[in-house]
Amino acid sequence: MSVMKTRWPEGAETYLDVNGSTPVHPAVLAGAEPFLAGQFANPSAPHPAGRAVRAAIDAAREDAARALGAREDELVFTSGGSESNNHALLGVLAATQGRHLVVSAIEHKSVLSTAAWLERRGVTVTRVAPAASGAVDPAAIERALRPDTALVSVMLANNETGVLQPVREIARATRGRGIPLHVDAVAALGKVPIDVRELGCDLLSIAAHKLYAPKGAGLLWIRTGLAVEPLIHGCGQQRGLRGGTENAFAAVAFGRALALLAADRLADAPGEHARQAALRDELWTRIRELVPGAQRNGAGPSLPNTLNVWFPGHAGHSLQAALGARGVAVAAGSAATCASPSHVLTAMGASPQRASESLRFSLGLATTAGSIAAAVEALAEALGAVREARA
Repeated sequence: MSVMKTRWPEGAETYLDVNGSTPVHPAVLAGAEPFLAGQFANPSAPHPAGRAVRAAIDAAREDAARALGAREDELVFTSGGSESNNHALLGVLAATQGRHLVVSAIEHKSVLSTAAWLERRGVTVTRVAPAASGAVDPAAIERALRPDTALVSVMLANNETGVLQPVREIARATRGRGIPLHVDAVAALGKVPIDVRELGCDLLSIAAHKLYAPKGAGLLWIRTGLAVEPLIHGCGQQRGLRGGTENAFAAVAFGRALALLAADRLADAPGEHARQAALRDELWTRIRELVPGAQRNGAGPSLPNTLNVWFPGHAGHSLQAALGARGVAVAAGSAATCASPSHVLTAMGASPQRASESLRFSLGLATTAGSIAAAVEALAEALGAVREARA
């Protein structure tokens, strides 16, 4: 099956918010669809119908383990990246009675909000700012460590700028001090290789809807031997780490997507990353021709599909709306910033104004050269419309 010949939903080609969510791949949907209808039994039931659903979930876990370089019994299916991140932080802090947590200041809000919740309950939280490039300095993380540090949480790639974080170097520092490291790899999934052993972390979060699978599924990898308390208590499902009847449809779909990824038939198909990077660079070239004063937010190694741009004098949400009216979907900040200046860009040293005048373009499997041409044409019109509305 050729990824590039896949029949995508209408509008997918000019949907440049892939970091927000991806369309569901037809092969992923086909593999999971039976669990929306005929295979409906409770996977914990001992009768044949229940055992059949259990076998499918177990097979999905095997596929996920192979894709991530993990052991099957180290993986917990969750409802998504936010739950996985919450479970990592709350579970480790509860298991260790830890009183100090280190996070980067550019983490996803599901990490930062959980850290703030812990802080209100007496945990000391150190938030490490990145450099102007958007990358966190491993030495800054190491300086933040204390004898009572219970956990460090740093993402693999930033969802807004695409900047890759030096998690391997950070892992060496935390491992040397016996401190667990959690990596939020949600934004990186399918865009850079992920092997939990090679990264050197102790916990890792991913989400299905970033990998051409449905929303409502995630995974938390927990290194064997690490003490983690459950976040959801119930009837002992998933080795007691996550109570509640498993969502077979979501788990099977995510396992299918990860199996395709591991087989180089999805986002890691040969040449796909280079293709997206070339399209991203073409978009950036065309944007600079339209807006000579535009500047890129973030520098250094980054995801091949992500471009974050400052448009001086143009409100990001106004441009986003004007592009949307012309059939092009982009993001102003992350998907849930609600018109607030991006906390990621301000943590990098950008002014609130610059943060509010920036847009993120994120490309995917459905993006073509025609997509870029259409986006640039729509951007030219949107810029004009915003200027007229401001006049």
